[in-house]
Amino acid sequence: KSVDDQNNNLIIYWDDKDSKSRLIRLYKDNNGTVKQERLQDYAEQNSVDTEIMKSILNQVYSEYPADSYGVVFWSHGDGWLPYKNPSTRWWGQDTSDGDYRMNISDLHEALSVAPHFDFMLFDACYMQSVEVIYQLRDRTDYFIGSPTEIPGPGAPYEAVVPALFSQDKPEINIAESFYTVYAEKYNNGIGISNENWTGGVSVSVVKISELPALATATKGVLQTAASMQQRANIDITGILCYDPLRSKSYHDLMGLMKKIQENQQAFDNYAHAYQNAVVWKNTTDNNYCTYPSGYGEMVSMNGFEGLSTYILRGNDVKQDAYYRQSVEWYSAAGWADVYW
Repeated sequence: KSVDDQNNNLIIYWDDKDSKSRLIRLYKDNNGTVKQERLQDYAEQNSVDTEIMKSILNQVYSEYPADSYGVVFWSHGDGWLPYKNPSTRWWGQDTSDGDYRMNISDLHEALSVAPHFDFMLFDACYMQSVEVIYQLRDRTDYFIGSPTEIPGPGAPYEAVVPALFSQDKPEINIAESFYTVYAEKYNNGIGISNENWTGGVSVSVVKISELPALATATKGVLQTAASMQQRANIDITGILCYDPLRSKSYHDLMGLMKKIQENQQAFDNYAHAYQNAVVWKNTTDNNYCTYPSGYGEMVSMNGFEGLSTYILRGNDVKQDAYYRQSVEWYSAAGWADVYW
């Protein structure tokens, strides 16, 4: 209701299990009532197929050109590793006639037909990972998301939608609106439900143009740490784990660098680069985390700095091999240089 729909378009591609995929535009009638314009219905399709996503993106951005663009991805998410085995990382889920997910490399390819975005919001769990962001770095200026699970109901769109169309710092306004709604409801999980989410929230914003400097500063820390040169196994004690009840694949990036650094100047350079890259972050004291079975409990966010990373420790040979071969952050940040 508060968006100027004469100068802004909100286009939604919507695919759920109960009806066919459709493309809609939200607008206001002469009385100011919000309506849905049904732009197109699609035959049953796998919405996380790369070519199908490309066709939808092509359609939307050719028919609704604008001076600037943002995009929101809403679905299930699990980070950076390929979908095909139990410890996988991916975004999106389509269960129309199977169980399909979209690997981050495929998402990057699908976005090649879209314009460059001012911001990209992932309303999906565990997507605020340095590996994911670095892989998608040429597609957007700012990346907004959570390094841990998002609240069960997803983004509070009644607050987020107006922020999407802010003229000044939309990326910050989006993150703040996402965070504030759930922070005000926070009660350490007491009485938690999707209708009354009291289980907390964690959100951050990353400025993509600062990622090269962050990668260089990471190299500096690695190359001045004798333990890294000696390939001593990293002690993860005290580093915040964002998925402690699941695969334990996401740890706080700043927490890791604090743990391994052995040169104050190199770390100071790193901290400065990190501050420039992670331009906004906030969390409630605890967050709700689920077991694979679906049940969960509250876990501490002590040590939260807004961005997760994977720590190579030899616990999953297949996963580690993929990380070394296919995750661009591994080489960019200097892990390959110290033969880690």
